[in-house]
Amino acid sequence: MDTSHHVAPMSKSYVSKTRIGVLAVSSMGMAALAITPSYAAIAKNFALSNTGVQMLTSLPNLFMMLAGLIIGKLTASKIPLKTLTLSAVVLVVIGGFLPLAFHTSFTFLLFCSCLVGLGQGACTNLSQVLISQMLPEKERQSTMGLTTTFTNIGGIVFIMGGGQLAASSGWVSNYWIYLFSLLVLVVVLALVPLHPEALDGTDDGETSGAIKLNKYVFYCAAWGFGVMLLNNVLNNNISLFIAEQKLGATSQAALTSTISLIGGMLCGLIVGVLGKRFKYSSIAISYLLYGVSYLVVGYGHSLIAAFIGSFFVGAAMSIAMGQFPYLISIAVGKNSVSMALGVYVAIYSIGGVVSPFVVNPLTSALQGLGMNVFAVSGVIALILAVVCYGVKFQKNLVQASLG
Repeated sequence: MDTSHHVAPMSKSYVSKTRIGVLAVSSMGMAALAITPSYAAIAKNFALSNTGVQMLTSLPNLFMMLAGLIIGKLTASKIPLKTLTLSAVVLVVIGGFLPLAFHTSFTFLLFCSCLVGLGQGACTNLSQVLISQMLPEKERQSTMGLTTTFTNIGGIVFIMGGGQLAASSGWVSNYWIYLFSLLVLVVVLALVPLHPEALDGTDDGETSGAIKLNKYVFYCAAWGFGVMLLNNVLNNNISLFIAEQKLGATSQAALTSTISLIGGMLCGLIVGVLGKRFKYSSIAISYLLYGVSYLVVGYGHSLIAAFIGSFFVGAAMSIAMGQFPYLISIAVGKNSVSMALGVYVAIYSIGGVVSPFVVNPLTSALQGLGMNVFAVSGVIALILAVVCYGVKFQKNLVQASLG
């Protein structure tokens, strides 16, 4: 006799509301970058070097890594996912609003940025956990793809909106853009369920088992590390490159970064489709896109080439970051997904931190061959694309998940 509980199909209303709530959470994925348009004004106000003021976004990266591990552990506990999610968004709200009242100390601004980073890292992790634990499997891949679109939409709102506020009323007003995170808090409160419906064909008792991480979790984290290492090359160097090559002014450099976000946003709309069409090679394709895009930027010698390359860098990021969480969700048991995603986020975040310490020395060593930072990064990406496809990382993971 079958003693398992019959699981009714999830209602369309539940799935739609939950998806909107989860996608709102994912829009917090670039919250820490909101203050970047005011770097110059803040540096002038506090007499800081470029490196000093950049700590407002580099230091939160460390807290994002910490958040990945903490959330991985907490989501395996009895605390409701909605409670954790609301707490994460509240951290962003508090870290974003406090500087409006207290902004005479740069140390305090750093503290607030770290709060935002902690909340952002938690939201990045939780958006994927919410998908894997609250939505049926047939909805996961497409929704995980859409999270990259909404992360980029959030990035555009935070960066462009913050820049407009700073331009009109001074750098302190830049922080008013965190009203957007307050809106997200309301959406999460209204739409993310406190008691999720049971997933089709699953047994809730499965979540009580021991957490088991397999080798594919660490493979995903390692390839994610490579993606972030490459992706930050654009963030760290495009403004300097455009100035050095005399391709445009500061406004054109800012537009190049925005075009990258638009590329990520648009590609995110079809990541689910691409994932199904190229289920054994989507990560290798992402690396290939990075390679070609960076070579276009490095050797294009024009602002148009920089725009085109940046657009496809955003697309490459979107493909990879939409696929990795889905691959992890099928690689481990339901009870292990939270911790697996936490480990993945913690490890791939390091790639963004170490990027300049890996790419810059290589560029210095190869300058004699006429290679700039984007040319070097393009070659690295192409090599990794070949290796990723050659070792059949993705094919082995997908086949192993099928048993």
